[in-house]
Amino acid sequence: MLICIDLGDLKYQRETARLTHLFFEEDPVTFEEQEEAAIYIKLRLTEQREDYVAARADLYDRNRGQHLSSVHGRSVTPPGEAAQKKRSKQAVLWVLHDVLEQLTGEQQPWGILTGVRPLKLVHNMLEEGKGTAEIRTVLKSQYLIADERIDLLLEIADVQLKAMPDLYQIDKQVSLYIGIPFCPTHCAYCTFPAYSMEDKATYAPSFLDALEREFARIGEFLVEQSIPVTSVYLGGGTPTSLQAPELTRVFEALYRHIPDADRWREFSVEAGRPDTITPERVEVMRKYGVNRISVNPQTFKAETLKTIGRGHTPNIVDKRFHLVKEAGFENINMDMILGLPGESVEDVRHTRERIEALMPDSVTVHTMSFKRTSDVTKEKDSYDIPHTHIVRQMMAETAAWARGLGYHPYYVYRQKDILGNLENVGYAMPDKDSIYNIAIMEERQTIIGLGGGASTKLYKKGEFLGHIYNAKEPKAYVDSVDQTTDKKLIKLRELFTESAIPRS
Repeated sequence: MLICIDLGDLKYQRETARLTHLFFEEDPVTFEEQEEAAIYIKLRLTEQREDYVAARADLYDRNRGQHLSSVHGRSVTPPGEAAQKKRSKQAVLWVLHDVLEQLTGEQQPWGILTGVRPLKLVHNMLEEGKGTAEIRTVLKSQYLIADERIDLLLEIADVQLKAMPDLYQIDKQVSLYIGIPFCPTHCAYCTFPAYSMEDKATYAPSFLDALEREFARIGEFLVEQSIPVTSVYLGGGTPTSLQAPELTRVFEALYRHIPDADRWREFSVEAGRPDTITPERVEVMRKYGVNRISVNPQTFKAETLKTIGRGHTPNIVDKRFHLVKEAGFENINMDMILGLPGESVEDVRHTRERIEALMPDSVTVHTMSFKRTSDVTKEKDSYDIPHTHIVRQMMAETAAWARGLGYHPYYVYRQKDILGNLENVGYAMPDKDSIYNIAIMEERQTIIGLGGGASTKLYKKGEFLGHIYNAKEPKAYVDSVDQTTDKKLIKLRELFTESAIPRS
């Protein structure tokens, strides 16, 4: 079935197509008049004032001879061109959602919300002094978010503020993300920097030299400005692609240059590929104070692991988990992905059973998303992707399972092309919430990115000020690290020196 959207002079093609595809997952959308289109939708702004905008949608179901319409207005506060554009887009999406919901009888769990971090809305309103009832009204009336997702957001906000009572004040601190851009194989769904082990052998020595130079210069700045470090996260790629002596070198350089390690609230390593976890690497991580580690199965179905290029077997996950547990790690995370190619509800149930037998301290439940440069996106037609309704059942069952075992949700984020218009949720046992995950997801502090493909994200009082990206490819990182660090330090000094902070 062909769907035609008439936007007139509006510029919201990407947003309206994405919302329409949530209701009609497999049907093509065109923005040019087509006589054969079964559904024709006309979207217009009907009123535009400095403080108010309104939109109208008219939907014609040509097969049924049915006409549906919707009108919605939004106040613009604070007034201004940027706010008016935002409210105009929201009004258009609101009326589009309304006529599509009337036509199909389906509600989208996140309504018209397209942002990656929905919880930011809640925290911003809490900081403004709004109560739970008012926040609930805003989320439902303005964004059309379903009641169960509103409940989830309010619950997680409360959990986060208990885990980090100073969440709204940590902009005077930083967290560090360290990117190790090597991996045994490249997973079909992944877009993180992940160069082959052959590349690692070639570039590891020069990469580690460059990484230590970056540590030294950033560490000098942190000492100079007396800036505390909240948490450190070693990600990638897969950091445990490095051999034990190479990991030792990274940790020694980190402790040599980054101040006050005894005050870091968390030191995490994403040992996500179980096939890279060895006794020697585990011993190094324990020796250097890593206190949170991820061992990620994604699925316990062997066939799926081969399909997505994981390069390990389900039984290896069990063995490596026990190795890490017996070494004394007291905060172990495991990731699982819902909606992987070819997987059924029964397959996800099997994965949950295997995870339950291990009982990690936290479980991160991801929903499959189609990232622009991933293999599964480029070759989507060759993969058997579960239908939206199946993925939503997977999520509902997994949420109930996690809660039944005593886990609580502590962070949530979304992605633009995520299956079923769903979300990714981190679940944890009491007192096992990841401090780094809360800090980065709620964008309450600057994250300094070090290493290959790392992104420095600059924030002040919750306001995003910009990104600075390190090169992804190892040789490019080595060649450019000094110039990129120069740029980083200029921006960091502007952000953290007292003279750069606006005075009231």
